[in-house]
Amino acid sequence: MKPLKPLKKAEIFNFSIGDFGINLNFQLLGFFLAYFYTDVFGISPWHASFIFLIARAWDAINDPLMGYLADRSRNKWGTYKPYIFWGAIPLNLILLACFSVPEISDTMRVAYCYFTYILHGMIFTAVGLSYSAVGTLITQDQQERAKISTMRMFFAVVVVITIVGSYVTPFVNSQPIVIEFIGVELLTLNGPQFKDEAEGWFNVALIFGIISTAILFYAALTTKERVDEPVQKYELKDLPKIVFGNDALLILSASMFFNTAIWVIQNAVSFYYFKYVVGIESLQTIFFQWMLPANIIGVFLTPILTARLGKKNVFIIGSLVVFAVNIIRHFIPVPTSEAYTLFIGLSMIGSSCMMFCSICQWGMVPDTIEYGHWKTGIRSEGIPLSFFSFMQKLAMSFAGFFALQVLAFTGYEANTELGESAINGIKWLYNIIPGLFSLACLVTLFYYKLGVKQYDQMLSDLNSNR
Repeated sequence: MKPLKPLKKAEIFNFSIGDFGINLNFQLLGFFLAYFYTDVFGISPWHASFIFLIARAWDAINDPLMGYLADRSRNKWGTYKPYIFWGAIPLNLILLACFSVPEISDTMRVAYCYFTYILHGMIFTAVGLSYSAVGTLITQDQQERAKISTMRMFFAVVVVITIVGSYVTPFVNSQPIVIEFIGVELLTLNGPQFKDEAEGWFNVALIFGIISTAILFYAALTTKERVDEPVQKYELKDLPKIVFGNDALLILSASMFFNTAIWVIQNAVSFYYFKYVVGIESLQTIFFQWMLPANIIGVFLTPILTARLGKKNVFIIGSLVVFAVNIIRHFIPVPTSEAYTLFIGLSMIGSSCMMFCSICQWGMVPDTIEYGHWKTGIRSEGIPLSFFSFMQKLAMSFAGFFALQVLAFTGYEANTELGESAINGIKWLYNIIPGLFSLACLVTLFYYKLGVKQYDQMLSDLNSNR
């Protein structure tokens, strides 16, 4: 295979902005679906927890089949791009359904949530897996992959999480939207007035869905699959070998599980934390606005650090700091006044280091695909990426299930004054549990052996055999 030309900045941008579209959809569910189920839709935490869990049981079947199908597809548009383009509208229509409140019985409400959430997971697999697979076919150069991962995380985390964490809640509650940067008010907007919270959530999902669809269309139409790999001819019986014969894939997937669980459980619980523990919901908006500069710092530092230390080592350092920040933060006073500065400062450090982890995580994913090809002799983007997708969604569901079970166990009742047990449960979910997940991620990474020298030799072997 001829060496590929270096990627242009426009090519990196056109592909990476697709993560903005995907994460407008993904992060809205990650942040607020648990809260929406319990406090708006009126489902008990116990029922809601099993919705998350059972959806992932189905994904254990759906995700590898989707990967198998994607690997064997090809038309004039490419191997994976058609799934992004044609999946954009269904993905965002089902997002709208997830944040709708139909007038049906309590039993049917639970069934409705099962149906919509499971269907969302199936469509998200088709779009998200294919988007990540396209990333492996843009370049094989590690540094270019690091740049792509950095730009993706900028759109996915810095931009989307700032929007979702800072502005969704006041918009839904028909409150003024204050746009700030490092404590300086830039603009105040008066949002629309909704008749109730349910109407607010529906409109957020509608706006996010329209924007997400448009961006995914743009990314699919402007991105080219440059690495010329043949349509895969492996059979279903080869799936265990592709997955379990790739130790780098298994180890990185485990670390991805723990790293994903950190931000999912914190983001899902943050609304409960500021509403019930702090008692000042508006502080959540201010909190996420302060995380914006922290995330930007993380984005710019990551490629510098990875060039010097390697992706694995930066991932380990980030996990260690996140662990320490969460444990320390648990023991400071509730951030109502003077403690807020310390709370914000620690959180900014942790948020920057979470960027290290997320960028390195996704920058390492394509490397494990090349490694699997080298080790097993079978080339597959779809199956490894479907496994990553499954582990990521499993982490989301596990975190959601665990958080909701803790809330149910500690006596949480929506829209009431909570007892000490429920308050302590929320505080543990917000700090200690994510800290322990980060420690688990750190330990797992020590078993990852695919370094820069090993990768370069492996790629040389693969290219010489083509």
